[in-house]
Amino acid sequence: MIDKRNRKQMKNWINRSLLFIVVFGFIATGVDGQIQFKESAFLPAPTGLYSIGTTEFFLKDSSQLNYVSNKEEYKRLHVKIWYPSDSLIEDSSVCNNYLEGYDLKEIYKTFKSKGTSFNDIQELAKQKTNSIEGLPVSATKSKYPMLIFTPAYMFGCNDIYSSIIENLASNGYIICSVTHVFEQICIIDTESTHLQRAKVSRPYFQYWLAQKLASNKKSTEELTQYFLERMSRFDEILGKWQQSTLYLLSVLKNETYNNNSIINKIDFENIGAFGHSFGGALSNQLCLSNPSIKASVNMDCFQFGDMINTESSKPIMLIESDYIKEWQMANSVIYRNMNQLSYHKIAKTKHFAFTDLVFFDKIITKEIIENMIGEMDGRNAIEETNGLILDFFNKNLF
Repeated sequence: MIDKRNRKQMKNWINRSLLFIVVFGFIATGVDGQIQFKESAFLPAPTGLYSIGTTEFFLKDSSQLNYVSNKEEYKRLHVKIWYPSDSLIEDSSVCNNYLEGYDLKEIYKTFKSKGTSFNDIQELAKQKTNSIEGLPVSATKSKYPMLIFTPAYMFGCNDIYSSIIENLASNGYIICSVTHVFEQICIIDTESTHLQRAKVSRPYFQYWLAQKLASNKKSTEELTQYFLERMSRFDEILGKWQQSTLYLLSVLKNETYNNNSIINKIDFENIGAFGHSFGGALSNQLCLSNPSIKASVNMDCFQFGDMINTESSKPIMLIESDYIKEWQMANSVIYRNMNQLSYHKIAKTKHFAFTDLVFFDKIITKEIIENMIGEMDGRNAIEETNGLILDFFNKNLF
């Protein structure tokens, strides 16, 4: 059911894992057997004591069909997993490349309107992360809580959230990032993974139209109901993404794996969800409607779904920027029945403050970065976000 990418077959995975064990060894620190590692020169050093391994695969969601080139086929998902490891990383040159496996022209097409050049994207792809593909999963604990991460709709690609994801993995979480093929930027596969731009842009037109016609709404309540009704395309996508995420969970729980696999290290009794933009709205909707997910975080999105009419005592977090004032007002209505809501606003920030963009400052101009992340020091914004999310999940999952 799970198809490994041809260029990253299991034999290579095992060989690389053994190589790292032999070369770097295991060094106990006296703190629950965890291992310290050196940071990349590009991204900030994660705050935890575990080093970070990665693996990835494509999955066909047999619960849903897509129409591609007038043919029906199962919807495809790309899944990338970051997980804690005990291996010592002494040389960042062995770490994963940033944006590894992506079509750089595809990323450029998506972000060129922000002022980035293709050369900028090529330079980013030369940088290193703090993680290594194929490291052995940590033996310190028998199980680790899992966090389902969903990047943003259309422009989201999981690598641009590395500073947040790696930090969580270094603190003992298994992060399972889900990318919806054709609707988000995805790594290259043997089959097409390119954005269906004309199709995925339709919900944005619906949003633009809703904004144009919203000026006569007299109250926050009326405005909120108006946006929820007028942006039905996003709500429809939310339902499909939720279905795919639950399908992935069922696959992970029910397939048979080697006893030493990463999947067997997942504590399915302690699952959380988080995401950015539309992925954040999905995360809180998943938590609200599914008993297997105990806590969730929405990073900066209007909350689609049925939360407005639901009362819940589940721990849910909303972190907002100064992105869209109307959405902040609407969220104040939508989240009013959440009895364990943790709300935070990071002032003077914009929507992309929840990505790695601030760390691109040696490659992309300061003006472009500020136009996307806002006036606040972006490093402080990421540090604050990391602290909020880590504390929240530590409290509600461990």
